[in-house]
Amino acid sequence: MTSFQLLVGALICFFMVLRPFFYKPCAQYFPAELSVAFTATWLMLGLAITFPFFSEPLIENIPNMIFAPYFWISVAKGVLLWWMIKLQQIINKDSTSTSVFFGFIALALSSLCNNLFFHEGLKLFQILCICGFGVLGLFFVIIGDAKRLSAKGKIAFVIIVIFGAFFSVSDHLVIPQIGWYAHLFISSLAMFIACLLHGIGKDDFINMFKNKTMASAGLIYVVSEFLIIFASINILPVSFVAMFMRMAAPIVMIISAHKYKEQTVRNQLIFGGIAFLLALPLIFFK
Repeated sequence: MTSFQLLVGALICFFMVLRPFFYKPCAQYFPAELSVAFTATWLMLGLAITFPFFSEPLIENIPNMIFAPYFWISVAKGVLLWWMIKLQQIINKDSTSTSVFFGFIALALSSLCNNLFFHEGLKLFQILCICGFGVLGLFFVIIGDAKRLSAKGKIAFVIIVIFGAFFSVSDHLVIPQIGWYAHLFISSLAMFIACLLHGIGKDDFINMFKNKTMASAGLIYVVSEFLIIFASINILPVSFVAMFMRMAAPIVMIISAHKYKEQTVRNQLIFGGIAFLLALPLIFFK
């Protein structure tokens, strides 16, 4: 892995550490649906600002894209992302650690799928390390902070694991076909429309910009999402992008142990340390 790839990966990890702590107050004080709405709204704002710079391929290909399966995969991602953020915020309200640690199981599932069926091209030791993340995630459900979730919370956890795996597979399939900007634009628009259909009111949209808590969380999400999608083009393989995203989880868990008294620091350090050790071969060995 080159120095530039490591830098991009570190930036992805940094923003993924920030995300749950900016979203935590929103989960505590606002309905989960509102978190999805401000996420979609700020994404659309980011897309509007960048539209003059990246939209040309999107405009040229829209007539052909609408009838292509890749277009509808992007639409599906947007609708499922609306559902996922809602469920993730419900979990985040009770356990910030669990709201991020689900990604290890999702990473293992998506990497297996990408390599078995869609030729992502990871080597055997890389696949084994990523599968190790999945096993670690399962142990976290059994003996980690996730065990505190209610039955409804555990069902939500399983759903976001499946959705998270689907998103990585969809990125791997769609971005080479229609481009990262088109994929982000279509999925974000689908999520925004889902919010409108859910009945988000005019006052809610005003508060998304006036309320500092929501505005800060939305801004962090937009910057990180653009970085993640752009990095997936040709800087890093999708599974490596997902790995750097998940490496934020151990840091989030340790902070959560101090800040929100989620499990013990020792327990969180064990899970975080194993995750870090599994990531080392992926980072330093070709």
